Amino acid sequence: MHDAVAVLLLHCAATGRSYWDWTGQEWLDLLGQDHAAFQRSAPRWADETVRPFLYAHAYHLGEFRDFHRLGRFNRLTLAGRIFGKTLVTSELDRVRSVLTRWGYRYGQDHDKTIPAATSQILLLNRSPHLEGLTTDLFTRARQESLNTEDGLRGLHPLQRAVAALGFCDPLSMVPATRGLGKATGVPEPWAKWVQRWFDTSTLARSVRRHHRPILHKTGRWLTTEHPRIADPTAWTRQTCASWVAAVDRMNVGDYVVRAVSSGHGQPLRPAPRTPT
Repeated sequence: MHDAVAVLLLHCAATGRSYWDWTGQEWLDLLGQDHAAFQRSAPRWADETVRPFLYAHAYHLGEFRDFHRLGRFNRLTLAGRIFGKTLVTSELDRVRSVLTRWGYRYGQDHDKTIPAATSQILLLNRSPHLEGLTTDLFTRARQESLNTEDGLRGLHPLQRAVAALGFCDPLSMVPATRGLGKATGVPEPWAKWVQRWFDTSTLARSVRRHHRPILHKTGRWLTTEHPRIADPTAWTRQTCASWVAAVDRMNVGDYVVRAVSSGHGQPLRPAPRTPT
C-alpha cells in the first residue's frame, strides 16, 4: 500500500501535475496496459504487488473506469478491495443462485467467467449493487467491449440473471441464420421444432450449428419416405429404425440442398481420426 502511494506521488512529481487533475489516459499511462508496461515506467523497487493497489487508487482518486484496458488481473479481488469482499460475494451469490437453478455451468463455484463479468461491470457502474445494473449499461458494455474476453463471454448469462431478478430487461434474442443452412424442403412442423431446439438448447452454439443441417436432412427424408410424419411426436420405434437404416445406406449429397463437390454419390463414411 505505501509503495503504491510512493509511486503515485513520484508520478505527480515527474509530470508536474496533481493526480486529481489527471485524465483517464494519464492514469492509464501510470498503470500500464499490462504488468510489463507498468514495470518499464515504474521504479525498480515497485514489485508485482504495487500495481493492484494502484488500481484502487485510480478508482477512488481519479474515478478511473477503463479496467478493460489493463490486461489480465483479478477483477474480483479488486472489486472486493473497493466495495468490500462480503458485499461483492453476496451479490455474486445472487447471480450464481439464478444461473445454477437454470443449469448453467457458469454458476458453479469453480467458474471464473461470471465473477470476472460481474466484478468488471460493478466497477464500471461504480456501485456494488446488482440493482444498479441497467439495460443501457449492459448494452454499452457489449457495444464498446468494456470488458475482458472472459467478461464479455459472461455478459449474456449475467444479464439474464439480473433480468430474472427484475433489475434490467432480458437480452433480446435475434435468431441468427447466417451459415446455418436453410430449411428448404423440410416440412413446416419439423422446421419449427428444429428452430425451437436451436433457440433453446444448452449445447454450445458451434455444436448446434453442426447438428441443425443434419436435422433438416432428417426432415427432407421424412418428406420423401414418410410424408405423413412431419412432427417429432408422431415418431414411433419403427420410424427411428427406418431412419437409422437410411443413414446406414446414405450417400454423400442425399437430402441436401446445395451441391456437394467432393465425393458426391459415395457412401457416407466417418471422419478420419487424428493420430495422437
